[in-house]
Amino acid sequence: MKTLKSLTILALLLVQTVVFGQTKNTETIQKKESKSKKINTKNLKKFIGTYELTEANFTLDIIQEEGKMYIVTEFSKDELLLKDENTLHEFTRGVDLQLIEGNKNALKFTQNGYETTIERVKPKAKK
Repeated sequence: MKTLKSLTILALLLVQTVVFGQTKNTETIQKKESKSKKINTKNLKKFIGTYELTEANFTLDIIQEEGKMYIVTEFSKDELLLKDENTLHEFTRGVDLQLIEGNKNALKFTQNGYETTIERVKPKAKK
C-alpha cells in the first residue's frame, strides 16, 4: 500500500512537470512571436466584436485589453497573436481568424484544416 502511494505521488509529479514544461514552452514561443512582429493596431480594431460559428452553434468574442487581443468564449480567454496584417492566430488550439476583404461583418475561421466563415452578431445581454 505504501508503495502504491509512492508510485501515485511520483506519477502525479511527473504529469505536473510535463504539463508545466509544455505551458512554459507555449509561453516562450508566444513571447518570441509577439516580439518579432510589429503590430499594426489599425487593423486590430477591425477584428473586435461578437461572432457566431453557426455550424457549432457557438458564440465567441474578440476583444482588446491592454494592447493585446483575446478570443473569449464561455470556456476560456486566450491571447491572439498577429500572424500577418490580416490574420490573428490563437496558439493553443491552432485557430486562425482572417479579415475578409470587402466584408466587415465576417471573418474566415480556420482550425486544423477546417475552414468556415463566422458572422458578426449583436452581443447577447449578460445575465
